[in-house]
Amino acid sequence: MNESLPHSSAPSSSVPHSADEAPSPTERLITAARGGDGDALGELLSCYRKYLVFLARSGLHHHLRGKADPSDLAQEACLAAHANIAEFRGETAEEFASWLRGILTNTLAMHVRKYLGTQKRDPRLEQHLNQSLASASGFLQSRIVGDVTSPSQHFARNEAFLRLAEALETLTDDYRQVIVLRHVEGLPFAEVAQTMQRSVHSVEKLWVRALAKLKSQMDER
Repeated sequence: MNESLPHSSAPSSSVPHSADEAPSPTERLITAARGGDGDALGELLSCYRKYLVFLARSGLHHHLRGKADPSDLAQEACLAAHANIAEFRGETAEEFASWLRGILTNTLAMHVRKYLGTQKRDPRLEQHLNQSLASASGFLQSRIVGDVTSPSQHFARNEAFLRLAEALETLTDDYRQVIVLRHVEGLPFAEVAQTMQRSVHSVEKLWVRALAKLKSQMDER
């Protein structure tokens, strides 16, 4: 990438480990990756790939829908992260997610400028993209995680957003879209129905089925 990459900064929800709390598997991968372990970095980025795909899909909704592939954008962001891991200063899963989100914002902004035929940076565009991706990421770490996960599941609750992103990417397009419109963009059912060209009643039923399917997918993880 030809733009400066963001340094990590801990989100307000990040809570440091107590002295006797063991690091999670993801955090051990982060430590190893920062220490120069290429295999650990590859495994780490693989863990975050679906997270990036979901964010890219959300970011494309307003700017490049049908013009770019979310998986390709996620891969481009992973390659940039691989090349610039020395820039990362964090330790937690949330901090790494925040750093990757900044890289993906830059990636999306470059593609939008290319599509518009300009190389000039637009701070307003980048701010809008960052807000869009932050909303999608915030949704993954919101209370809905508690609604679709159970305490018996084996992954750490503070990393459940990674499993939730994976589960969302297994849903059909209409299931995923109704969840994104309702929970990421915060639209009322009437506007969701208009966007999806359905009746309000059918959208409400679709939303209920989508959340049930999402919970089922999480239960299998």
